[in-house]
Amino acid sequence: MTQPTVINDITDLYHILEQQPHWREALRNQLLSAELLAMPEQLAQLTVKVDQLIETVAENSRQIAENSRQIAELRHLTAENSRQIEENSRLTAENSLLIAENSREIAALRRITENQTYRMNRMESDSGELKGMFAEARPERTAREIADLLELTEVSITDQEALYRFAGQLGLPYNIRRSFTRADLVFQAKDSSGSINWYAAEISWTTAPRDLERARRNAGLLQEATGMPGYAVVCGHRYEEGLDWNGVHWLDLSDD
Repeated sequence: MTQPTVINDITDLYHILEQQPHWREALRNQLLSAELLAMPEQLAQLTVKVDQLIETVAENSRQIAENSRQIAELRHLTAENSRQIEENSRLTAENSLLIAENSREIAALRRITENQTYRMNRMESDSGELKGMFAEARPERTAREIADLLELTEVSITDQEALYRFAGQLGLPYNIRRSFTRADLVFQAKDSSGSINWYAAEISWTTAPRDLERARRNAGLLQEATGMPGYAVVCGHRYEEGLDWNGVHWLDLSDD
C-alpha cells in the first residue's frame, strides 16, 4: 500500500513537483485557464507572424523608397519637360514673329519685283517702239552703211508686203510669221563677186542674244524662200558680253 504524500510547506510542494512531472502538468491544468495554456503556442505563432510582418514592412519600406525615388525622378523629368515646353513655346513665339516679319518682307519684295517687272515690261515695250521708229526713220541709211561695211552694191530694200509673200510661200506658223514680217531691215545687194544675196538685219541699242537669233533665223528663211544666199547682220551702239557671233555681221552705230 502506497504511503500518502505529506506536504508541510511550499518547499515540499516544489520537491514533489520536481519528482512527479505529471503532477506539475496536472496542477498547471487546474490552475491555468484554457487561454493561458494556449498562450505559448499562440506566442510562437505570433512570433512567426511578427517576423513575417517585419519582413513585409521591410519590403514595403524598400518599395516605398523605390517609389519615392521614381517619384523624385518623375518630378525632375516633369520639371525638365515643363522647362523644355516653356523654351519651345518661347522659340515658337519667336519663330512666329520671324515668320510674320519674313512674310511682310516677302510681300514687300514681291511688290518691288512686280513694280520692277512692270517697269521692265514698259521699258522693253518702249525700247521696241523706239527701235521700230529708229528702223523706219533710217532704213536706207542703215542699209547703205551695211553695204559699205560688207562692200555691197545695188542695194534694194524689201518692203513688208514682200515678207508676207515669203512667209505665205513657206507656210510659217503665226508666231514666226509675225516676227519675220516685222524684221527691222531686209534688203538685196550684190557682193564683190557679182552675186545677188539677201540680208536680214536686226537693229538694237544694246545687242542681245535674241537679236542674233532673229537675224540668223530671218536670213535662213530668206534663203529658203528665194533659193539665194541669206546673211545675218546686227546693228547697235553696244553688245552684251559672250555673244555667239558665228555667221553674223556686226555694224557699230555708236559713232552717230
